[in-house]
Amino acid sequence: MQADRDDRISNDDGGSRHTKQTLVTAVAVLILAGGAYLLMPRDKDKDQNPPQVEETAVQQVVTPIEIPQPTPEEAILAAPDIPDPEENEVVVAEESVEQVVVEATPPPPPTPEELDQQLRSDIRASGLSTATALDSAYNAPYLLDRGVSSLDQLARGLVPTRTSNLARPSGPFLTTQEGADYSVSRQSYRRYDKLVSAITALPVDTLASIFQDQRELLKDAYAALGYPADAMDNTLIAALENVISAPTREQPPALVSKGALWAYADPELESASDLHKQLLRTGPENTEALQAWAQRLREALLNP
Repeated sequence: MQADRDDRISNDDGGSRHTKQTLVTAVAVLILAGGAYLLMPRDKDKDQNPPQVEETAVQQVVTPIEIPQPTPEEAILAAPDIPDPEENEVVVAEESVEQVVVEATPPPPPTPEELDQQLRSDIRASGLSTATALDSAYNAPYLLDRGVSSLDQLARGLVPTRTSNLARPSGPFLTTQEGADYSVSRQSYRRYDKLVSAITALPVDTLASIFQDQRELLKDAYAALGYPADAMDNTLIAALENVISAPTREQPPALVSKGALWAYADPELESASDLHKQLLRTGPENTEALQAWAQRLREALLNP
């Protein structure tokens, strides 16, 4: 794990197209993209005085094993397509009747501010949770754009901190010391409990239904990033599969000090993606709960 420079060392003794439904989709995408808690910023530790570690301890860092992995683009393209139920519907031909159709001038699209304002009032009526742990994300502007961008980053194994607006977990990142050995403190895992509970309480069937209803809007938003619109559903599945495939450890992972930073002593963990290393910091119980939720959502999307 390569913690950021705010992770100082601290010890304990013991982680039409703009309808109401369209607006609801924006927050749903943000939630899906976050797998949710994955969007959180890195931890910040108030302890500015890391313990002194002998030079020999730094030399314990093992060169990460280079394991061939598919590129993010390959993983996204390999992800299965999400079926479109409308493509399977039987269309009954009706007798053609000649009509004169007068096309009405479409209304101007709402501004981002209008969309966000309407979204916040519609969220409560959508059936989606508005748990306190997610409030800061709901209150941020440009929810649809930020959500689709975060989704793309998650599919590529990144931690989209710049596109998130979730509050930092309370308390510092803690370690436990036994002799000269350090490991992640179990107490650190508890900082993520409320956020994980809020995410796993979201109904996967509702999210999958909203996705299908507003599929074209989401494709347009994804295409605005410069990617093929038809790859949007593959990106969503790839992001969920990234969560599902994250490594877990029942025992807190051992750490080695690199000055004011920490690294995982296990080279397999240290060479993992940024996303997987961030997931490890939530602890095995929280990670496994999120993986089970992501698996259910994946099944709901692929089997509408």
